[in-house]
Amino acid sequence: MSFQKTSFSNQTSKNYKIFYQLWFLILSILFMPQSMFSRTVEVREGESIQKAIDSLDKGDTVKVFPGVYHEFLFVDKTHFTLSGVIINGKWPILDGEGKLNDGVIGSGANFIIENFHIKNYKANGVMTQGAGNITMRKLIVENTGIYGIYPTMGTNVLVEDTVSLGIADAAIYIGMCHNVDVRRNEVYGSVIGIEIENSTNVLIEGNTVYDNSAGIVAFALPGLPLKKVENVIIRNNFIFDNNHRNFAEPGALVAGVPPGIGIGVMAGDAVTIEGNIIRRNSFAGIGIGDNNLLPNSKSPDPDVEPNPDRNKILDNVFIDNGVRKWNDFVSWIFYVIRVLFSGNPIPESPNGGKVGIFPEGYDVVASGKGKGNCLISPDSVTKIGTADYGICQPQETSVKIKTMIGDPKLGEAKSDARELGKQVFGAVCSGCHSMTLRTVGPPIKEIQEKYKKNVFGVVSFASMPKKVRPGFIEMPSQKYLGNEKLTAVANYILNLKDEENRGVAK
Repeated sequence: MSFQKTSFSNQTSKNYKIFYQLWFLILSILFMPQSMFSRTVEVREGESIQKAIDSLDKGDTVKVFPGVYHEFLFVDKTHFTLSGVIINGKWPILDGEGKLNDGVIGSGANFIIENFHIKNYKANGVMTQGAGNITMRKLIVENTGIYGIYPTMGTNVLVEDTVSLGIADAAIYIGMCHNVDVRRNEVYGSVIGIEIENSTNVLIEGNTVYDNSAGIVAFALPGLPLKKVENVIIRNNFIFDNNHRNFAEPGALVAGVPPGIGIGVMAGDAVTIEGNIIRRNSFAGIGIGDNNLLPNSKSPDPDVEPNPDRNKILDNVFIDNGVRKWNDFVSWIFYVIRVLFSGNPIPESPNGGKVGIFPEGYDVVASGKGKGNCLISPDSVTKIGTADYGICQPQETSVKIKTMIGDPKLGEAKSDARELGKQVFGAVCSGCHSMTLRTVGPPIKEIQEKYKKNVFGVVSFASMPKKVRPGFIEMPSQKYLGNEKLTAVANYILNLKDEENRGVAK
């Protein structure tokens, strides 16, 4: 009897042991790192990168080997890596041949793209739409139309170690984003080198910016869902010879940016400019102004505070700014002619008079009625319009701030917009369309007048656009968004009112 009890007890103990082992195995699988289940697909020249992307899922990687690929890539997946392989100095090249609109568009959170040469697209090189935790690094972006590298409506965005050139708007464009680092990039030969538009918490550090019409700018524009530029650090950059002729599409917003600006701030708040080498920018080493610099400033957005406030110009090195060579005069003449033919007046100077054909240049040019701005060493720079600026204190340095990237959980949501139409408008359309101001494409008011309540007409045109009026670039096809998103955003645009647009996000 005792023997039978002992055998039963031992068997029960074994059963419990097996039971616990099974549960431990199940729990281990459930909590095993995702990378252990991820797949990698390799693509070689002659194969389709998009097919490889479509075959994979969350957490997977596509590796692209050197060669030339004539594709538009759309990545609507989360935790996804698109990685080029560089062998003996040879890169994988995405070449739109001047026919395709976009190189790469990503719309999923936690997206990494690296090691690609992207060139000859009509609209954008690399764009992300309403996505967070984005990394764009080790890219060459060349001759890609409107924007080179273009994250929009994103949170936690990193752009590093890239080269961008030959862009007719902004080589690197940060549109309506939060928590952004842009570091160690080279941008040249474009209208704008690096543009921060209606974004907050941005660090621009260690970049080489030259031979653009304007080097680095931070603008708060009216008529967009997000309403301010605030808490921007422009630090330790080499910014020189930004005197390139402005070759933006006539009538586009950036066509009104005068050549010869190193750093420009328009209606930005709490922008810290520190540790930069600013050299040979023929109009202004640093220019800070209000929204009166806009061509259509008589139609302001009441939710965009138009003045630059609490900006700090700390220790920087200024060399030969405001000095013009013969080529700089040519660039300026082209600019003046284009402004006059566009029907816009010549901007006013900081003291309220007309700029004239050849205004004097300075290290620092300021205008507007901003408050709380300061300059750390006013006697060491040439300047105009800074009479109301205070003297910055050394302890106001930004050196303790190492990054603006925040909690990864903040980047999981697609955007701040709660409804699909708002989300698509903010992430996609607002880069080219505002309510009343022409940025790249026509204002929303004009679209509403043309289409009335014809949602199908907007969807059809967005799917298969064509050039319909001179002075505007041809709109890139948005067919990749699908009918549901296109219909939602068409309804949103056609029913959008000024007060609704102001309430989207502040």
